[in-house]
Amino acid sequence: MVSVGHWTGREAHALRSALRLSVRAFAEHLGVAVRTVTKWEALQTDTSPRPDTQAILDTALSRAEADAKLRFELLLSGDTSLARIGSGGLHGRDGIERAAQSAADFDRLLAATAIDDPQVDWLCVRLAELATAYVHTPVQDLVHHIVQAQDLAFTLIRRGLRPRQLRDAYLAAGVGCLLLAAASQNLGHTAAAQTQLGTAQRCAEAADSHALRVWARGSAALTLEWGPTPVSALRFLSTPPPTLAPQTHRRALALEARISARVGDSARAHQALRRLDDVLDSAGSNDEVTSFGGIFTFPATKAVYYRAGAHDLLGEFTEARRHALDALDRYAAASTEQRSYGDMALTRVIIADTHLAQRDLDGAAAALAPLRTLNQHERIAQLPTAITRTHRLITTIAGTGLASSFLGDLMPPRRIGADSARSS
Repeated sequence: MVSVGHWTGREAHALRSALRLSVRAFAEHLGVAVRTVTKWEALQTDTSPRPDTQAILDTALSRAEADAKLRFELLLSGDTSLARIGSGGLHGRDGIERAAQSAADFDRLLAATAIDDPQVDWLCVRLAELATAYVHTPVQDLVHHIVQAQDLAFTLIRRGLRPRQLRDAYLAAGVGCLLLAAASQNLGHTAAAQTQLGTAQRCAEAADSHALRVWARGSAALTLEWGPTPVSALRFLSTPPPTLAPQTHRRALALEARISARVGDSARAHQALRRLDDVLDSAGSNDEVTSFGGIFTFPATKAVYYRAGAHDLLGEFTEARRHALDALDRYAAASTEQRSYGDMALTRVIIADTHLAQRDLDGAAAALAPLRTLNQHERIAQLPTAITRTHRLITTIAGTGLASSFLGDLMPPRRIGADSARSS
């Protein structure tokens, strides 16, 4: 058990640091004056609190959480391990191993105090790798790695960092939440996705990051778009500040166009499409979120796919097919890492729908044929939701029986819509 025989200013300062309190907060915690704490820290071992205050410090230490007690003990331990090396006269392999152990011990001390931590930078690198892999890798293969990255971000924030790195850690935590929100949605767990998005929004506020704020709200709109009340998505749409990356602006406008079309607001959808044209091929620097790459980019190809979806929902099938074919050509010309199997599958559904609008069952069958060869893990949770509309179009032409046999295994094994939407 950690205890102090006699408190001096040094031990009081160590306790305040271990509890991670400001001078004012520590004074309030103990019930003493701020100037008293300031005096302790200025004089260190040259001053001792009064006996009644010694008892108050004993109580504060005894009631501290276990990790705070560990930090207190480490802060008081100093660098005695280094002194042992100097007196031992060790050389060669033994000296190297003792020095390594000393470094590890000192790392524990540093990790328990609010300092810069190299893990923050490596965490951001790891999240960028996962964001890039997410575009073309089955979600199931990535979830475990994303969870590990998110857990590390949470741990670093709880442990304490300097303000600059703390902001970076909040940004990393928010990006991890966005990745897991997308994964949750892709796997059909809408409630889990919404929980992640709520935390992402709080991280955005903690980091005061406009980019993370806009991406989190956009992802929330995307989740709601595929739910039972897509009109709810409209409240999360917002115009990004002009300082953010062109890709972030493209995403916001593409979402506005498609969601507006889905809820029947033709005027707003067309206005968003016109504005999307103005930024379709805009180039510029990244913002704090698009710099992670991968799923956090919004290239022109993806914008064209969204445009096709908006026209399809508006009943403008000629324009929908033209843009959908353009999107498939762009994806085919892209590198493997940039091909989103989810977007490509949904683009083929759009093309099928445009054929069905012309009562062309053969054309629709040809458009859907590649989807039948998809592996089960490539059949994203959004696909059955999209196929629902295809089923309705076929039913209009040839009846429910033919619609079900026509779609075959593309139809879901259960009722569509309750909790099976994918962010794409």
